Amino acid sequence: MKKDQMTPKERMTAFSQGLEIDRIPCNPHMGVTMAPFIGITLKEYYHSAERMAELEIELFKRLRHDGVSVSATLRGVAEAMGSKMYYPDDNISLMDAPAIKNVDEIESLKPSDPEKDGKLPLVLKAVQIIKDKIGHEVNVGAGLAGPFSTAASVVGTENLLKWMLKYPNKVHTLMEIVTESNNRFIEKAAELGIGVGLSDPVSSTSLISVKQFNEFSAPYIKKNVDKMKSLTGRSLSIHICGKSKGIWESVMDTGISSFSIDNVENLQDAKEIMGDRITISGNIPPVDVIQKGTREDVLRAAKECIRKTYGTKKGYILSSGCQIPKDSPMENIDALMDAARIYGSYPINEELLFSEE
Repeated sequence: MKKDQMTPKERMTAFSQGLEIDRIPCNPHMGVTMAPFIGITLKEYYHSAERMAELEIELFKRLRHDGVSVSATLRGVAEAMGSKMYYPDDNISLMDAPAIKNVDEIESLKPSDPEKDGKLPLVLKAVQIIKDKIGHEVNVGAGLAGPFSTAASVVGTENLLKWMLKYPNKVHTLMEIVTESNNRFIEKAAELGIGVGLSDPVSSTSLISVKQFNEFSAPYIKKNVDKMKSLTGRSLSIHICGKSKGIWESVMDTGISSFSIDNVENLQDAKEIMGDRITISGNIPPVDVIQKGTREDVLRAAKECIRKTYGTKKGYILSSGCQIPKDSPMENIDALMDAARIYGSYPINEELLFSEE
């Protein structure tokens, strides 16, 4: 196995410019579920910028993955807007109560202040710590929920789905307020010189129709993209859980730079539909392969992902199909990184990549 010849920062800078790199990038979805790696509970992670930063730095020291990020979580902006969260000692955060429960309360909502509200200040502080310590070696970013998923956490998913049908104009008002909250965070991220990625599970066609996505989600993703582009000249990445093939064209039309694909979709389809326009990322099964599989299972699945995306015009980033679950063996995440070096080192060994062993 070849040793990396470039730092992750050098690799991703060259990758973004279409220049020669030593291997395909690899960036597993990690974050809070990896808290036990540094001996802390998930609750401790959520409440401390220092612990957030420590986890990401220690993971980077071990893995040398190609991007380090701290997520505001799927509910972080909603919490900053007034939703109540419950933090179990050793599990991911859960919604306790939405900010509003009545459609007539939408007008009273105010965009959040990322420097004052909820856990957003902790995320920004953690990102700054990480950037100061390892930013010379790796690109540092922050994660946000997409506007539609944030809206679901502000009013409750069931309410949002009902109100789209009964009160579409009021939902558009809600979406404008939520999108402004995201844009305010994006402004602070731009000031820190970091990238932003969106996670938008409620926009999945497993939950809403293509028509509903095009009306209530896509225009607001575009507003977030346009904000980032206006401030930095760069775009945003996005991850959508579950089924999403029906909205791929619409997602690309928002101006997103890369799309992280859930493992329920086929990377070969993604290459054919999106590969000429945006970077594709994904999609090793996080539960069946990374949490429950063996090293050999991870290598086999990664090889298949690289094979399916081989030659894609805008590039491919090897990753998990969604966030890696708590209690996944670190050795399997090591294997994911190893796979990028074994099968993805340039020039690609086609005989090895396309062998059936």
